[in-house]
Amino acid sequence: ACSCSRERVSAMLESLGDEHTSYLDPAMFETANAHLEGEEYEGIGAWVDTTGEFLTIISPMPGSPAEKAGLKPGDIVLGIDGEDMAGLDGEAVRQRILGPKGSLLVITIGREGVAEPFDVEVTRDAIIVPTVAGEILDDNIAYVQLYTFGDDTSQALEDTLKDLLAQDPDGLILDLRNN
Repeated sequence: ACSCSRERVSAMLESLGDEHTSYLDPAMFETANAHLEGEEYEGIGAWVDTTGEFLTIISPMPGSPAEKAGLKPGDIVLGIDGEDMAGLDGEAVRQRILGPKGSLLVITIGREGVAEPFDVEVTRDAIIVPTVAGEILDDNIAYVQLYTFGDDTSQALEDTLKDLLAQDPDGLILDLRNN
């Protein structure tokens, strides 16, 4: 067994030069993968990219505090509660966004097409991560969006398809964007 420190392991992995490789301690691993289990967590409800220079919003979850606050895909998290996030690991920034239901978070956002960064207030809530959602669109087209792949995704997809196909749609769209 290796008795290496977190910092040493992180440095070894950074030396690989792979932006998609990083070390997560057991607690970070559990929270980072909660969405794959369809578990509940407390935060703002957004899928994020932790691999860039700054944490980036991929997409707010439907009905989430992030969506209600007006966060958009491509928004860059420049600061949290007045603290600059420059130089911090994306996963560490994500951990700072998590927090108890009902607590207020102020996120400084950089958005393409907006000249100056701006603050967005978000009240954290209990988030149950959806894996699949579906509906019948106006032209009798079944629309299914697969948000993420996890342990329950196959069953959720099957159930959603059964419900929609029972309505005899004229077509089907399977949306795999941002998953």
